[in-house]
Amino acid sequence: MHVRNGRPLSLALLLRARRRSAALALPLLALLAACQTSPRPPAPTDGSAPARFVRTPAMIDGQALPFDELWPLLAESGGETALREAVLDRLVAIELRSRGLAAGAREIDAERAILLESLSPDGATAARLLEELRDRDRLGPARFEALLRRNASMRLLVRDEVSLAEDALLVAHDMLAGPARQVRIVAAPSLVEAERAIARVRGGSAFADVAIEVSTDASAARGGLLEPFTRRDPTYPEALRGAVFSLAPGELTAPILLPQGYVVAMLVRERPGSGAPIASMRPQLERAVRLTQERILMDQLARRLMSSARVTVFDENLSWAWGRRK
Repeated sequence: MHVRNGRPLSLALLLRARRRSAALALPLLALLAACQTSPRPPAPTDGSAPARFVRTPAMIDGQALPFDELWPLLAESGGETALREAVLDRLVAIELRSRGLAAGAREIDAERAILLESLSPDGATAARLLEELRDRDRLGPARFEALLRRNASMRLLVRDEVSLAEDALLVAHDMLAGPARQVRIVAAPSLVEAERAIARVRGGSAFADVAIEVSTDASAARGGLLEPFTRRDPTYPEALRGAVFSLAPGELTAPILLPQGYVVAMLVRERPGSGAPIASMRPQLERAVRLTQERILMDQLARRLMSSARVTVFDENLSWAWGRRK
């Protein structure tokens, strides 16, 4: 059972991006999984346009590896993702043209800056994390530039739908400047098992040991330890937040009923907030809220476009890969 509410791109995830690994920072990676692209020939020196297709993309011990021999392996191993990206790119381009919009160099540069900023406030660290992320997810020059253009284009398409509601600014202010609490949890499928966990802790067992042994949450491997969260943090259930913010350090909650089962929490520590007034942070808060809403709207747009796409695949190897998508 996962305590978080499952929203993949919530305000909390965006605001925490600077403190998280690069895996959470790149937009739409959850939607567009990585694949290996085919080799690209070296750029010509005679000024002509580079070839996009070569019949012999590689040599093995001096012997040619024909593209026809390599293609079925490429299609089956990464064809579904590559085709999905191509389909989405085509649909986004059509949507842009229908609205008289275009994503140029300025928008693409801004998208790159957003990505780097989300990885780290330090430029050198952000660049290093980006290289690690690209290497891990096989984002070569072509796929990375396509991803930036895709996100820049979709940001253009959704920008007028953003609403900087006061409630959203209050949540952002709480998460950036409010006090935070860190807890350990034990997740259990039934009330009886949750009460047994409480009894063991009150009987002298370490909470972390109980969590490792019986908790069904992904945090069990860390002794049930969660990241610090604030009172308004929407990535954690309201019932859990309300119970945790009524505790003193070391105290346990009663079993908390959540949709997936029960949770028992123990307060580990409290981190004081900065106390900065909302007025002094308003530009920062508005930017955070805007980026969050854009991210959610972009994901919704991508899913809507993909759900309406009509794709006919003629190549049998690519068809095999495409037919196994979820």
